[in-house]
This record gives sequence, structure tokens and C-alpha cells, in this order.
Amino acid sequence: MKYLDKVLITILSFLFALSMTWNVNGNTNLINFLVCFIVFLIISNLIYPKICKYELKKKEAKSINKKEFWIFGLLIAFSLIVAFLAYYPGYATPDSLNQWKQVQTGIYSDWHPLIQTLFFMKLPSLFYNNIVSCTIFQMIFIFSILMYFCYFFRKNFLTFKQTLIVLSFIIFNPLFFRLSVTLWKDIGYSWALFLGTILLIEIVISNGNWIKKNRNKVLLILTSLGILLFRHNGIICFILMFLGLAIFYKDSRKFYLITMITILIMRSILTGPVYQYFEIDKNGGRAEMLGEIMGQIAYYYNHGVEFSEEEYELLNELAPLELWEENYRPTSFNDIKFNSSTYLEVADERFSDIIKMYLNKSISHPKMAVVSYLNMTSPIWKYQRNIIETDYGERLETHYEGDVTKENTLLKEESDFVYPYLTAYNNLIVETPLRILFLDIGQALFVILTALAITISRWKKDFKKYLPFILVLSNTAVIMLLITGEESRFVYAQALCAIPLCIYAFISYKEKKERKKKDMAKTDTFFHRLFIEKTDNSLIQFIRYFFVGGVAAVVNIGMLYIFTDICHIYYLISNVLSFTMGLIVNYILSKKFVFQEETKLNKTKEFLIYAIIGILGLGIDTLLMGIFTSVLSIYYMISKIISTMLVFIWNFGARKVLYKIIK
Repeated sequence: MKYLDKVLITILSFLFALSMTWNVNGNTNLINFLVCFIVFLIISNLIYPKICKYELKKKEAKSINKKEFWIFGLLIAFSLIVAFLAYYPGYATPDSLNQWKQVQTGIYSDWHPLIQTLFFMKLPSLFYNNIVSCTIFQMIFIFSILMYFCYFFRKNFLTFKQTLIVLSFIIFNPLFFRLSVTLWKDIGYSWALFLGTILLIEIVISNGNWIKKNRNKVLLILTSLGILLFRHNGIICFILMFLGLAIFYKDSRKFYLITMITILIMRSILTGPVYQYFEIDKNGGRAEMLGEIMGQIAYYYNHGVEFSEEEYELLNELAPLELWEENYRPTSFNDIKFNSSTYLEVADERFSDIIKMYLNKSISHPKMAVVSYLNMTSPIWKYQRNIIETDYGERLETHYEGDVTKENTLLKEESDFVYPYLTAYNNLIVETPLRILFLDIGQALFVILTALAITISRWKKDFKKYLPFILVLSNTAVIMLLITGEESRFVYAQALCAIPLCIYAFISYKEKKERKKKDMAKTDTFFHRLFIEKTDNSLIQFIRYFFVGGVAAVVNIGMLYIFTDICHIYYLISNVLSFTMGLIVNYILSKKFVFQEETKLNKTKEFLIYAIIGILGLGIDTLLMGIFTSVLSIYYMISKIISTMLVFIWNFGARKVLYKIIK
């Protein structure tokens, strides 16, 4: 295997080991982590090369077998009908009820995206003013997307049996049964991301030609509107998708840029003057962005971090202090937020003060910052037993008479002829190893990252091949910055998009080889000149030394943390030990990549002179550390970063002069 493959395998092994051994209520066990990491690393090195060789070749164009698609359609319809009967007339939560009330009263809010409310609730209610119409409409939406999924992959790459297996994996997942009839904004958004991912795959494998048909342009625009308007954070995915397409496909660049700009302008008009004219409330926007940050602050509060009087006052304004202890959970801030009547208003008004407090505590307590962040984001990346949230929402039926709203919530009895059997099926999955495939949300992200690693390994510097991953990964990144809870709905898009992306990773398709060779030759020449071939150009040497110094700094700072915080050695002594290790790494890499000139001195004398410069640098580094930490009272890790940057300039200049002299 090449170095790139080894790096990718190492990253995947690290993620797998951490997600398997991380304990949300405490630190991960180091021995368990190392054992899991080593075992998975060995297995990956044996299996990964063989997996990469597997290919799904594009089939010759032929007529579609309609009988096969009847089977696909009947299977999808069967699973949706089972879910509908089990959760009739729909599976709703407070969010769903809020949107339904907006539709019935005509008093709208953009707390939940208005377009999503109008599309999935107002439109169906025009035909039949009952929440059951919304459930049926969402099921039709999902059915259409799944049929397109089967059409595309069956026509191009998969056999009938392969398509049937993949489809069964999607529709017989317990999460699919419940979420397909759950009236959440996240469901429509997740399926829009799923369809967008398939369209990106189509664009890439056609080398950009797919978009030249007008019907395909319409389909892409409609899908992108769903991504943009069904959830507020969809704007990031929308922009990145169109920018990526515009960068890599010059022939259609004008279309992508004009479409993106036009839609964004229309959105700004909609959320600005139009919302203002119709008095549509847009409250809670900034407060919702603080979910993950507030969760970390709650961790600091419950783990002995000291706050100033002003900070305690701010915390108490956000939520009564007793709530910070009674309702604290390491993976969510929702219990504190929803039990406070003042949080949303105060968080929106004092947004900058909260950010300032968060940064201050995170910089002062970096270990807690990392631990609390991993806890808050663990529902996304961690392999865990996901709960089928049958008690979170309510299966309900709501009646309305004129302008007066009356709610009548009717829960199904256990004697219903579908629900008990579906519950038994769910429990069967939960209590067997099948939950790893179906219900461990971290599994989906791991599959996506593995598919990306295989794609990178195959196509190296042909970056446009990575485009199909942009939607789900950008959505995951946004959620990991703004996550407010650990419900499966937040990461349902991961579970959906993992499947087409896994198939895509093994697709083999033709393209213009000459163009590819030219592009790679240019990249290889530039890369070789910048990092490999011998040179005495000061600028190139400085760039190389920047990377070498970065690696050495990581070793230096990392070992300082281990010696000081784990081994409990006095920080100045730790600094000497860590600096020495960084110096050795710096010398080896500098000789290989930066200062490659032959010298008359033997290796020992050369290293001694090199070490003298390093010792002088150590003296400067230690002096600066003492001044910053002991005199100016700056946290020792921050002092280390500042001193390392200053010593870096000294080291490069002195060693550049040294090699000129001894040459």
C-alpha cells in the first residue's frame, strides 16, 4: 500500500477505536482504546487493499425491466403501509404540533422553516384538513425518492438481486418505519440530502454531462430548494454543493453560479421583506446556534470550573442555577433549555457574552473542552445503542372547528393488529447484533468515511470525484458545531446517504485519460518541486521548514502535555524533555526535506552544531515560557504556542546560515 492509503487506514482505525471505547460519563480507557486501535489497524491493513479492488462496472444501455420496478415499488409501499397502520394517523412531537397549529390558525413563524411547514402541512391540508393527510403526503415524497434511487442504480450498476438487498436494508430498518411517518422537518430535509447525493453521483459519473438536459436541471433545482429551505442549516450544504460543481465543471459553471445566486437572492427576499410584510416571526435563530456550546458550558459548571460573579449572573439569567445541576446531561443541553422560560430571549440578546465566556473557559481548560465536545457530539460519531424513540412523540388525531383549536390526542392500544408486531420486530433488532447495522448511528458515519477513503485511494488528486460526499459531510460538520440534542432525526441523513455513497465508492467508469494524466502530471510536478527535489531556494525551504516545524511542534507540545498533565512533572522540566524530542524529529526531517545540501562534517558534528542552535532555541523558549506563564499568568499551553512561533523564526534563520557556512 502507498503512504496515502496507510494514512487513511490509520485515521479510520483511530475513529473506530475512539468511538468503540469512549465513555460519555468518564474518560476513555487508554488500554482498551490502544487494543481496539491496534486490532482494527491490523485487520484494516489486511482487508482494505482487497476491498479497493472491487468494482461495479457500468452496464451497457438496455431497456428497463418494468416487472422489477413493480417489485421495488410494492416493497416500498408495503413497508410504508405497515408504518402508517402502526402509527396511524401519524407520529408527532411538540415541533410537529406547533407547525400544524400554524397551518390551522394562519399565524406563521419561521422557528420551523416556513417553506417546510407550507409544503409538508399546508399543501396536504388543502385536500383533507387532517394531520393524516400530512403523513400520507410525506410517505409519497419518500416513495418517489426511493423509486428514483432504485431506477438509477439498477439501470447503471446493480443487478436486480443487489438492488433488492440494498433496498431491503433501507426499508426494513426500524428507524425507517418510525421516521417515515414522523412529521419532523428533519425527515424531509434528510431525504432531500439523500436525493441530492444521488444527483451528485450522476453528475460525476457523467463527467458533468448529466446537467445538460433541461429536465435534469429542473430536478437539481427542486432538490437544492429542499436542501436550502427544509432546514435553516441547509444553506451551508446548498452553497458548498453549487460552489463545488462550479469549480470542477467549467462547461456548466455559468448555470451553477447563476442558479445559486438567484436562489439565494430569492431566499433573502423571502426571509426579509416578504416575512416582514406578512408579520412572520423569525425568533430564536441565534439562540438555537448555541446548543453545543451551552452543553459544554454546562459540563464546565458541573465539573468544578470557577466562574466570575458576572458569569454566574449570566448563567442564572439563561436558566435558574438549580437547573444546571438537576437537568444536566453530558450529551444534550435540551433538558436545561426547555425547562427555562428565559433561555431563548437571553441567549439571543447576550450571544456575544456567551461566546466570550465559552472561549475563556475552553482556553483555560483545554482537556475539559475536548472531553465535553466529544460527549456532546458522540451521538453523531459514536457507536452506541440508539433508542427507537417510541415514547418521545405522540401518535395523535386532531380535530378543528372554525377558529377554535381543540386537540384530542388518541394513543393506540396495544391490541392493535400492527403495532405490537412492529414493536416485537424492533425489539428483535435491538436485542441482537443486527443493531450494529441498523441502529448504531456511528456506523453510518464510519461507512461514509470509509467510502470516502476508498474514493481518495482510487482517484488521488482528482478532487471532483469527492463531490458526492459534500452534502452529508457538510451537514454533519454543521450539526457537530450546533448540535442541540441526541435524537436520531439530527443524523438520519447519515444513515440514508451512507448507502448510495458506499455503492459509489466501488463504481468504475470511463473518462478522458489524457486530460487526467495532464492534470496529475502538473500536480505531481508542482508537488515534487515544492516538497521532494533538492533545492537551496530560501522560500521553498521556509515552506518546507514550516511543515517540518509543525510536525516537531506537535511532538513537542504533545509530549509536554503528557509529561505535565499525565506524568505530573514540573512544567519547565517537562519543557526540556519535550523540546529535546521535538529537536530530534526536527533534525531528521530537516536533513531529509529542507537542508539537503551535502556537508564536509560528519553526522555527529553536524548534529552537535544543529543541537547547539536548538539549545539556544530551548533557552529562548524556556525564558519566554517562564515570562508568559509565571510573570504574565498566561495558561502554560498558550505560552508554549506563542514561544514556539517565536523560536521557529530563530531556528530557521540560524540553521539556514549554519548550512551556508559549513557548505
